[in-house]
Amino acid sequence: MIKLSHFEAFNAVMLSGSMTAAATMMHTSQPNISRSISKLESGTGLKLFERVPGRLIPTSDGLALYEEVQRSFVGLSRLTEAAQRIHRTGSGILRIGAIQTLSLSLVPRAIKRFTDVFPQVKLSIQTAHSDVLSRWVREHTCDFAIVSTPDGEDGVERELLYTAEGVCIMHADHPLAARPTITPRDLAGERFITFPQGDPPRLLMDRIFLDANVEVSRVIETSYSSITCSLVSQGVGVAIVNPYVAREYLNSGLVARPFVPAPRHNAIMIFPSGKPLGRPVENFIEILRKLVKEEEDSIGR
Repeated sequence: MIKLSHFEAFNAVMLSGSMTAAATMMHTSQPNISRSISKLESGTGLKLFERVPGRLIPTSDGLALYEEVQRSFVGLSRLTEAAQRIHRTGSGILRIGAIQTLSLSLVPRAIKRFTDVFPQVKLSIQTAHSDVLSRWVREHTCDFAIVSTPDGEDGVERELLYTAEGVCIMHADHPLAARPTITPRDLAGERFITFPQGDPPRLLMDRIFLDANVEVSRVIETSYSSITCSLVSQGVGVAIVNPYVAREYLNSGLVARPFVPAPRHNAIMIFPSGKPLGRPVENFIEILRKLVKEEEDSIGR
């Protein structure tokens, strides 16, 4: 029966020009190489070499077989490289879901680091509300997602990525920028950009202002923190936002100050229950964790 080792011996002889040199190349003995060549000739019915004193001359059949062996060995080399690449980075496509707040802030920063280290892995990024992302993860539309309020249904596993205190943002020229800390009373009468009625962050802020007996002028409502930050950087008003979002705008005329009492912003990673994460997901999550740790003190949390 023909074995792969017989073709390896044949390839070594063709490359080195002799059985002795082939034996050295393959870290074996010359008789082993000679037996492999004989078995290959017997198994294929081909005469591969003309044996003349002191050297081997490939026959036309030998040269033709060598061309096929070379193609196969190139393919095997590519398969080996592919296996090594999969071992390092995983395979396929990494499908990430994230709420809008993070898909425009923390997630792109993590993606930059991930693609620098694992450029072969393809990425798909989707953004939606937490309830939609939870459904996508259960349906395996996303490999994992980052949400703020995971639903209570089965089918997903949860891990806290961070919990952060909201910060007050304002234009750098705003009088409040001189204060080290902002309280609800500091915002009395200020033009306040907030979430729409009924959104959980809006309910939380309304409770904070009510407890402090403070009235603010709610001039603009938007569900998107990126819009809020852009408006604040234009001097339209002030707002309380997730610090990881604010960080993205600190070089565009916006400043952030601690707010007391601060609403808390949670980021929770969710994964399909009962499904192995896979190396791309594990690698991306590790980068996320490191990035959160690096950034957690960067804007006065």
